[in-house]
Amino acid sequence: MAATHLVSVPKAAPIAQMEERRRIADSALGTTLAEGVSPSPEVLALSERYVAGEITLQELGSSVRAMYGL
Repeated sequence: MAATHLVSVPKAAPIAQMEERRRIADSALGTTLAEGVSPSPEVLALSERYVAGEITLQELGSSVRAMYGL
């Protein structure tokens, strides 16, 4: 008898949301680089947390502003 393998597939909505967060993060990174500024590793890590859905866009912005005293 053949073994049965179950594969967990994420729901479409979270994938779509993650893709949208990636588009937003990439756009912001592109704007930053176009201005001649390289984001710090800390900012990039926060951006990845946003893409993963661990933090909101507002939390990302607040954290970055706090890092730079803005």
